[in-house]
Amino acid sequence: MSVQSFQWQSNITPGKAQYQRKTPEILCTLGPASLDRRTIQRLEQSGATLFRVNLSHTRLADLRGIIETIREATNVPLCLDTEGAQIRTGALVDGRIRLRDNAIVYAHFRRVPGDDKNFNFYPLDVTRLLDPGDFISIDFNAVLVQVIGKNSDSVSMRVLQGGPVAQNKAVTVERDIPLPPLTEKDLGALELGREMGLRHFALSFANRGEDVDEIRRVVGDDAFIISKIESRSGLENLEEIA
Repeated sequence: MSVQSFQWQSNITPGKAQYQRKTPEILCTLGPASLDRRTIQRLEQSGATLFRVNLSHTRLADLRGIIETIREATNVPLCLDTEGAQIRTGALVDGRIRLRDNAIVYAHFRRVPGDDKNFNFYPLDVTRLLDPGDFISIDFNAVLVQVIGKNSDSVSMRVLQGGPVAQNKAVTVERDIPLPPLTEKDLGALELGREMGLRHFALSFANRGEDVDEIRRVVGDDAFIISKIESRSGLENLEEIA
């Protein structure tokens, strides 16, 4: 992913304009296909100014080795991007399922082997916060469901728009669901990052100013924080987040 920044300035001559081009800021996400010395160095030569590791798709047990690999290949700064206050699909037996239109499916409060009838949302506790009437999109509107019932161990949902669902995909509830800004995995990763000298961190799903204060308390006043606006709450509270 790359972003080019331009600064426009009005010219004193009527009918004309000029712009001053600033140095592009290019953020590159590193994953399994790019975590090797040659690829990292080619990205650096192409103008990468910041490398990103997405904690949503990185095991905490692997993080130290990943940081070391990147550090050995380049001096370009590294940013840890948190999971943040996001709901995701849980583990699935075959890694992927297909939900059929009008089917009734169940999201359980306790961990279950995921299939096309019974599965989990992550973090598990969030499922207890769902109520009948809630509309839920999975994988950025690829699948839409509505909660129609709730009992002692699960919520039942009707599939309004079916489709394939993979594990660890984004889940969005139409209304605001209170979630902590950092997961336990985030906290462990941030602590490791600071221990290894990292200074760049991204807060996914920054919903309010207090969320930024929370990550600031963890990473310290000298860290650079990118606040990612990915929800309606974040947009409504943009000024206090900034």
